[in-house]
Amino acid sequence: MLNSQQLIYLITIGLFLIGTQPTIAQSIANIPTRTIRSKLQRIIFKPPANQGKPKSTSSAGSRHDLQCPQDAKSTTTPSNQTPLMSLVPSDSNYGLTTAEHPTFLVYLPQTSAKQLVLSFVKEDNQLHSQTLIPIKGEPGIISIKSADSSPPLEVGKNYQWVLVLTCGEKPSPNDPVITSWVRRVVLPQLQSQQRTTLEQADIYSEQGIWYDALITLAQIRNTQPNNQAIADIWTDFLKSVGLEAIATQPLRL
Repeated sequence: MLNSQQLIYLITIGLFLIGTQPTIAQSIANIPTRTIRSKLQRIIFKPPANQGKPKSTSSAGSRHDLQCPQDAKSTTTPSNQTPLMSLVPSDSNYGLTTAEHPTFLVYLPQTSAKQLVLSFVKEDNQLHSQTLIPIKGEPGIISIKSADSSPPLEVGKNYQWVLVLTCGEKPSPNDPVITSWVRRVVLPQLQSQQRTTLEQADIYSEQGIWYDALITLAQIRNTQPNNQAIADIWTDFLKSVGLEAIATQPLRL
């Protein structure tokens, strides 16, 4: 008897193999980068209430099966490298977004694989969309998103996003897979005033909007790699959700 996780995986792989035509993911839009002169020194994520959260948000995979077989056998692949993982709060594996096509961050270990397959699955296990994303295989934190031409996420709905690392020419049931959850919400109306991107990230964090806070901070960190104050804010933010282990990994956005 297949469990729910196996069913979702077979749905995404099966639809891909029978002819689903993925679209190459578009690069993420540049977030406006104004000069950062905020007095903010720390941004700590505040989880939202669990209203509307799926009953189960457990992730797939284990450390041993989150790499391609050829990489595991390779003498050039570090034996103790961090495995494939999504940047989501470690205690919930779930996050909110305000975006129709949200951008996710994923840690990608050194790999010979050439592509990822990103799928969104509804709570009734129906496929929402699927996107093929080319990768270079360099270790680091990368950004991924569904194609802009794919259906937008609906407000108030939960989606499981499934990421498959394609080890061969096409996906197979033995490929590494990770899963996380996302829910699109509407950000409460705020007073209109000019804010730096760092202040905007803080607002997202205060409101519990995980994915928007994360990508905003990542963009700031990426554009100011030598700014120690920003590096400290980035580290504290990730530490607040149990992701301190990858805070020093390179950003390849």
